[in-house]
Amino acid sequence: MDQAPLFERLWNGSAQMEEWTEAVSVGAITSVAENVITVHTTYFCGSVTVIRTAAGLVFIDTAKPDTADQTLATVRGWDDGPIHTVIYTHGHIDHTSGIRAIDDEADARGVPRPRIIAHRNVLRRMERYEASHGFNSIVQGQQFNKPGYVYPIGQRRPDEVYDDTLSLTIGGEQIELFHGRGETDDASFVWLPERRILASGDFVIWVFPNAGNPRKVQRHVPDWAAALRRMEQLKPGVLIPGHGPVIFGEARAAQVLRDGAEALEHLTNRTLDLMNRGATLDEVLHAVKVPAGYLAKPYLLPKYDDPEFLVRGIYHLYGGWFDGNPAHLKPARTAELAAELAQLAGGADKLAERAATLAAAGQTRLAAHLIEFASAAAPEARQIQAIRARVLQGCIEAESSLMGKAFLAVYQRDAEQRAKATDQA
Repeated sequence: MDQAPLFERLWNGSAQMEEWTEAVSVGAITSVAENVITVHTTYFCGSVTVIRTAAGLVFIDTAKPDTADQTLATVRGWDDGPIHTVIYTHGHIDHTSGIRAIDDEADARGVPRPRIIAHRNVLRRMERYEASHGFNSIVQGQQFNKPGYVYPIGQRRPDEVYDDTLSLTIGGEQIELFHGRGETDDASFVWLPERRILASGDFVIWVFPNAGNPRKVQRHVPDWAAALRRMEQLKPGVLIPGHGPVIFGEARAAQVLRDGAEALEHLTNRTLDLMNRGATLDEVLHAVKVPAGYLAKPYLLPKYDDPEFLVRGIYHLYGGWFDGNPAHLKPARTAELAAELAQLAGGADKLAERAATLAAAGQTRLAAHLIEFASAAAPEARQIQAIRARVLQGCIEAESSLMGKAFLAVYQRDAEQRAKATDQA
C-alpha cells in the first residue's frame, strides 16, 4: 500500500488518524530503509520495527495481544528468518505482549527463543503489574467498558537490561539504546547511527504526549521534554513513532521533536513559576494552558490525553498530593459532605435540578460537582441518577480528549445502571 498520499493529508491536517488506522488494519509495511521495515496494524497498537541483520532479525517492540499474530504474519511475508533479538521500548502491553507469539513460533520451529533487551525498570514495571493486577483489571475494564476484563500479565521478562545507554552490534548492524522518562520510567528510544533512523517508542505518538493519565502512576513531563531534545540533537533522517506513520526527512523529524519538547517545556515552566509564587493546584490548573499554535499541529492534537491532566501531574511531581486546600488535607467522607450540602440546598433533588440547569447552560464542570454531590447524598434516588446520567453525558460531549471522555463514561454508565436498578426495584 502506498501510504505517501495519506501521510501528506495527515501532515497537513486534512485527514484524521482514524483513516490511517483503517488503511493499515489488514497489516501494512512501511519500507523504512534497506533491510528495515515498520509494521502497522492499528494506531492503538504500537508500531513494530524489524531490522534484517546477518545474525537474524531484530524486533523493536512486539505488538499487543490481539494483533501479535497478525503482526508476526506480516513480518513473515517479508522475511522468514530467525529472530535474534527483541527490544522493548517500554513495558506496556501493546509493546511487549507479542513476545508470546514470537516465542511460540521459535518453540514450534525448534530454534532458540530470541533474547530480550530493555531498560532495567521494565523488570520493576512487570513486578508492579503483578502486585496491582486486580486494580489494573478494574481500571482498564471500566475505561474500555469491558466487564470482567483481566489485565494481561506474565510477558517474558528481559534477559539483558541497561541503565542510561547501551551500544549493540548485531549481525553487522550498529544499534544504540537511550533511556528517558516520559509516559513511563522505563522507556528507551533506539538509534541506528549509520542509517540516521530513530525509533522513538512512545515519546512520539502522533497526538499530544500521554503524560497525564488520571488512573496511572506518576508520569514525567520535564523528562519527556529532555528526551525529545536529546533525540533532536541526533538529527535523524527518519523518525519512527511508537504509534502512527513513519516520518521521513530531517526537517520534519526535527519539527516534530522540537514542537513536542517546546509544548512540554511550556507546561513545566509555567506550572513551576506559579508554584514558586505559592499558587494552589486550583489556581495552577486554571491558569496554565498550552499555546494554541502547538495544539493545532496534526501530531500534537489533544485527542487522547488532555494538557490539563499533564499540569496536574507536573504539580504532583514537584509538590506532592496536597493541593493547597486545607479542607482536602483530611477531608470528610464524600457522602457526609454531600448530605450536609443537600440539607442546606433543601434536598438532594435541588442539587440535581441545579446541576441539570448548569449543564444545559454549558457549565459542565460546575454541574459535575453538584450532580455527584446529589448522587452521593441520595444514591438510590431514580430521578437523581437519571439526571446524573444526562449531566455526565453533557460533560462527555464537552470533553475533547478520548481519555477524559472514557473516564466520564464510566460514571455515566454507573448512573444509567442505578437508574434502571432503582426503577425496577
